Amino acid sequence: MTEKKAVSVVIPSYNSERTIARCLSALKRQDCDVDYEIILVDSSIDGTPEIVRQHFPDITYIHLERKTDPGTARNLGVQRACGELILFIDSDCVAPPDWIRRYVALHRRMPDVAGIGGSVQNGNPPEDPIGWAGYIAEFREYIPQQPAGFVTHLPTLNLSYKRWVFDKYGFFDPHYYPQEDLVFNYRLIQQGEKIYFEPSIAVLHLHRSNMRAFLNHQVRIGRITSLVLKELPLSGATIVRHKWLFLLVGPMLPLVKFVRTLKVFWQRNRSILLRHPLAIFIFKLGLFYWFIGFTSGVFSELRESS
Repeated sequence: MTEKKAVSVVIPSYNSERTIARCLSALKRQDCDVDYEIILVDSSIDGTPEIVRQHFPDITYIHLERKTDPGTARNLGVQRACGELILFIDSDCVAPPDWIRRYVALHRRMPDVAGIGGSVQNGNPPEDPIGWAGYIAEFREYIPQQPAGFVTHLPTLNLSYKRWVFDKYGFFDPHYYPQEDLVFNYRLIQQGEKIYFEPSIAVLHLHRSNMRAFLNHQVRIGRITSLVLKELPLSGATIVRHKWLFLLVGPMLPLVKFVRTLKVFWQRNRSILLRHPLAIFIFKLGLFYWFIGFTSGVFSELRESS
């Protein structure tokens, strides 16, 4: 019989040899008084398996032979998990020592809330403008300076759900990668469930430092964003669903995204903009690639792209 745990930490991984030791070491050093398990679902072809087997033999390690998207990996981890709470973190993230303890306490205080998530801090060094550009591009809504409260979405690199959520609503749909968490949370909200953002629970995220990897990721995000908007009535859906309207106003989207993002950082934490001016330029370049991906999604179909 599988031993029940209070918490299951699920981590998807692909070629994480640069970050996996920091991620797992932080999880092993958690300051909490509950039983928890660590489940790593990994499809790496680099040195990750050797690192895990040599230095972390006591975690639950699921190694897959083929490259697997994060949503599918998380689904496999949840199916294997035996915790009442499911905590998600990515293999390129580092959790603070009180990470599990604070999630457990908050879920106990909020028994009717389906999901609780925290904020994201940039773990890249100050001299890495590409990493800072990635942070600016992707996490404006989840910086620690944002206010706590109920939200419609939180990213799975720092997110927790009660186990019954998956028993009741199923799992992530991998067709929407890398926005499978957005779609999953949207469906929860549509069912009347609640998701809470607690910015004081922060993780460090180690962003891409290679320009090509950064730009390719922006293309991927842009493409799946427009594909998701075709199916879900979120902000911007009208533009995507009417090609004539997209041709008319679509070219303005990078500028709108640029202005909105800089406005958030200027209001919430302007020191990031003042200290990393080169990152702003790289972010602006990334928006051009984001728009390329967004445009390709407007003129294609989701199932064809998966």
